[in-house]
Amino acid sequence: MGCRLGMGVVVMGLLFLPRFGHAHTPGMSVAEFEVLADGHVDGRLAFASAEPLGKLVLDRRHDGQLDAADLAAARDDLRAFVLEGVEVSADESRCPADFRGASLAEPDGLVLEATYACPAGAAEIAVTLYYLSDLPRGHREVARIVAGSSTAEAVLAGDRRRLALKLPGAGSALRRRPTARIVALAVCLTVAVVALAFARILRRRRGTRAP
Repeated sequence: MGCRLGMGVVVMGLLFLPRFGHAHTPGMSVAEFEVLADGHVDGRLAFASAEPLGKLVLDRRHDGQLDAADLAAARDDLRAFVLEGVEVSADESRCPADFRGASLAEPDGLVLEATYACPAGAAEIAVTLYYLSDLPRGHREVARIVAGSSTAEAVLAGDRRRLALKLPGAGSALRRRPTARIVALAVCLTVAVVALAFARILRRRRGTRAP
């Protein structure tokens, strides 16, 4: 019981870590994805600049400091890291991705940005961070998906890389479909009953007129 309580406190503490613009801790990163009104998703990944990103070597001078020249030299590698290491899907269909670039965040952060052309009207947006399998063992990622007032948030790692969010309004839209079918079926049944009753009346009249 005490062990479970302790783990719960750790997880809650990770979820309430500062977001972008604050100090970044090696071994801990943040991934935020915002679902826009047109369905597109904007993604931002924040790492400690001193943290190795898999096999990428960003610090060319090996002095523990990154600058704009380092990022410019590694742009193609960073693009591949994001486009190959992150999948955003809408209703289980992968959304086309576009790498927007890399920047340094004060005081010690690296931010990678991308956008994903997901269609409007999806019922669920899911994110899979494949790159977590290539980061040092024990690395943790605070991942968030935000759509209006709805949020999905979790601490991910190499053995748990996926996070999904049911989008607002999707459930009500799905509920309207069977309701419309039921109404249409009721109308058809009503027409059939009226037609059957009318046919019986005609038969009775014909039987009455017969000699």
